[in-house]
Amino acid sequence: MKYTFWSFVLSLALFTSCKYPTTGPQVGYGPAPPNFYLKQNFPNPFTDTTSIDYGIPTANNSQITITVYDRFQQEVRNLVYNNSHPPGVFVTKWDGKNSRGVKVPAGLYIIEMRGYTPQTTILRVVAIKK
Repeated sequence: MKYTFWSFVLSLALFTSCKYPTTGPQVGYGPAPPNFYLKQNFPNPFTDTTSIDYGIPTANNSQITITVYDRFQQEVRNLVYNNSHPPGVFVTKWDGKNSRGVKVPAGLYIIEMRGYTPQTTILRVVAIKK
């Protein structure tokens, strides 16, 4: 009986994903652009890791989300979730894994950026994993 309980607790600890994981620190490398933008990921198609450049325009801290979806519009992973993102040009990486750390199969994926300042801006690009 104890073994079953602790194996359940361990499985929750190992397989429950963090709600807003990132693949690493987002690196800023430029001044704030005039508008939100999300560049095409590179390399594309990719096998292991791909980089995504994006720009945040406003001097006010804005809420930003960058999310990867599969071709059925199911959420695969949140790459960036920030309630007070500073302005500037940034790069983030996606390692081809879902929010549980499992490698996703080859196929088409949509990378979507949403910016809220107070209006919503939605930008999308298509990533090909091979």
